[in-house]
Amino acid sequence: MSFDPLVKPNSSFMMDNNEIAQIVNEYRTMLLQQLGLHLKRQRDQIVRMRQRFITKLSHRLHRNYVLYRRQRRRLLIDVSRLLPKRQAQQRRHEYNREWWNAFSASTEHEFNDEQLEDFRMDRGSFQFLLDRLKPELTPSRQAYNGTPLTAKMKMAIAIYVLGTVQKVFRESVITMPEDANSFERVTGEFQDLCGIPQIVGIVGCLHIPISQPCNVPLQYINSKGWNSVILQAVVDSSGRFLDISCNHPGRTQIADVVVNSTIYETMDQLGSSLQRKINDLPVSPFLLGDNAYPLLPWLITPYPAKPKLSHAEHSFNVYVAKARGSLSYTFERLLGRWKVLNRGIHIDVNFIPDVVITCCILHNIAERLNSPYVDAWSECHSVEDITPEQPQWECQIVTEEGEAVRNQLCKYVLDNYPVIVDEEDVGENNGGVVF
Repeated sequence: MSFDPLVKPNSSFMMDNNEIAQIVNEYRTMLLQQLGLHLKRQRDQIVRMRQRFITKLSHRLHRNYVLYRRQRRRLLIDVSRLLPKRQAQQRRHEYNREWWNAFSASTEHEFNDEQLEDFRMDRGSFQFLLDRLKPELTPSRQAYNGTPLTAKMKMAIAIYVLGTVQKVFRESVITMPEDANSFERVTGEFQDLCGIPQIVGIVGCLHIPISQPCNVPLQYINSKGWNSVILQAVVDSSGRFLDISCNHPGRTQIADVVVNSTIYETMDQLGSSLQRKINDLPVSPFLLGDNAYPLLPWLITPYPAKPKLSHAEHSFNVYVAKARGSLSYTFERLLGRWKVLNRGIHIDVNFIPDVVITCCILHNIAERLNSPYVDAWSECHSVEDITPEQPQWECQIVTEEGEAVRNQLCKYVLDNYPVIVDEEDVGENNGGVVF
C-alpha cells in the first residue's frame, strides 16, 4: 500500500495527540506542585534548623555567662579567704551620710535619676509607692528643725532603711493563686517555659547572713559555719514572689522549714477540682523544688544523681532545671537590689524577718512595674558584697505518691518534647542544664 501525502491524517490520530498533550500538561502541573511542595519543605527545614541553632547558641552563651559569674564569685571568695581576717564589727556596712545630708537639706527635694538609682527603682515605681504610702506618712509632727517632714522625705527614709511597707503591701503584692483561673494562668506560663504541666511555683531557700544573736546563737550557725536566717520563697515564671517565710534559723533543715511553713498547709489542701490527668493519673498543681526538699505529690524534685540516669530521667532533669532558673533569677535580683541581704543584717534578730520580707515586697513592686534592673547591681564591687557560699542539703524523704507523679511527668515530657542528652549542656546540680 502506497502512502499519499495529500490524504489527510486520520481524525482518531489527531485525538490521540490531544490526549497526549493533556497528559503532558497534567504531568507538568503535578511536577510543578511537587517542586513547590519540596521547596516549601526545604524552606521550613532551613527555618527550623536556624531556630534550633539560634536557641542553642543563646543557651550556650547564657550558660557561659552564668559559669563565668560563678567562677568569678568563687575566685572572689578565695581571695577574701586570703585577706587578713577582720573583726566582726568591721563587717557592718557604713551608709553614706553625704547622701543623707544632700537630700535632707531641703524638705521639697526632687530626686534625680542617679539618686533614685540608690533606691534600686525608677521614678515611676517610686511615685507609685509614694502615692500608696502617703496616707500612712502624712506629716503629723514637727521635725527637729521646726519644719515638718513631707511624705516624700519620709518615703525616701523608709526605702533607704527598708522599713515600713509590709503594712500596706504584704497581702496584695505577695500572694498565691486563689482561684481556678489564676492557677490555670500560672501553670500555663510554666508549661510554656519548660514544657512541664501543673507547676504552680518554684520553691527554694536562701540563707541571709546576720550578726551573731545574743540568745541561742548556735541555732543560727548553718552547715557552712556562718550565722543566717532562712528565707523560703515560692516564685512564678516571671521572677516574682508568690509566698515567702523567714522564721527559721540557719541550722534548720530545709525539710523542716517547708513542713512548718504556711505553704505546706496551702498546697496540702488544694481541691481535686484543680487536678489534671497526666497519662491517666490525676495530678494537682505542684511546687518544683530541688533535692533538698522531700518528694511529695505536690512537691516534685529532680531525679537524684546516681551512676546512670536514663535518657528520659536526665532529660526530665534538664527541663526541671530550666524551670528552676526562675528562682535563681529572682534571688539574684533580690540580692542585687538590696545589698543589706548580702552584707549581713545587724539588728535584733526578732526584727530581721520584717527587713527581709520588706525587701521581697519592694522587689515584687519593682518587677511588676517593670522598673529597669541594672546588671552592675549584681556585681561584687567589694569583699563584703560577695554572697556567702550557701549550705547544701539532700533530703531522703520520698513518698510513693510523689514518685508516681514524677514518673508520669517524666513520661509526659518524653512523649511531647525532645530528649536532651547533650552532656556539654549539663550543669552541676543533679544533671541540670544552665539555661
